[in-house]
Amino acid sequence: MSTETSTTTGGPRISLPAVGTKLGVESARVTGRFWSSLVGFREGSYILIEMPESEIPVGLDAPFSEQDVLTIRYVADGTVVGFRAVVLGRVRAPVVLTVLAYPRQIQTHSLRRYPRLTCHLPCRARIGEHELARALLRDVSEFGCQVRMAVADLPPDTTELPADTTMQIEVEIPAPSGQESNRERVEGAVVGFEIQGSYALIRLRSERSLDALMNFLSAFTTRVEFGTEP
Repeated sequence: MSTETSTTTGGPRISLPAVGTKLGVESARVTGRFWSSLVGFREGSYILIEMPESEIPVGLDAPFSEQDVLTIRYVADGTVVGFRAVVLGRVRAPVVLTVLAYPRQIQTHSLRRYPRLTCHLPCRARIGEHELARALLRDVSEFGCQVRMAVADLPPDTTELPADTTMQIEVEIPAPSGQESNRERVEGAVVGFEIQGSYALIRLRSERSLDALMNFLSAFTTRVEFGTEP
């Protein structure tokens, strides 16, 4: 898998994700990964992250101390972003936060193996036996797509979807004048689920090629995002 590196000296400016982004945190002192979230930052100076005390192993006051170097990873728009940062200190009140030095460089690893076409195409969807009449196809790649829908339209009490949950979508592809339009059906496994306010974003992986959708969208979109072959 190819790697791209950005630095603050002589390179493009480092951009951190939005506040609230889920972070994977690794410390040399503890085996395994902790989950945290970004609370805030001051560009070029420091980063604030949340570290729930409930996730700290029994017998330790904290999974890391000042001057420890943490490895931070998160996913942004189909790319895994990672950097290392020195622990500057901890804030204990009113909530427990960890202060990290701002990174001097980051590394990115593309998760995309195929071109991804951005779109806004109405579709119907089904999650298990639950039907959704209103959904929006947001992007399509050769073997996957992302769908947006209202949280209120999800199955009752849905806060997450287990990986490999089966989902189907149906998209109407316009046909030339005088011909019947085609309905393209896509069935896949859920590989990503995120709630943003009143909307949910679901990413599917399809076992078969979505070339019919790709060909249709290629004729109407000017924005094509390419990933890097691993």
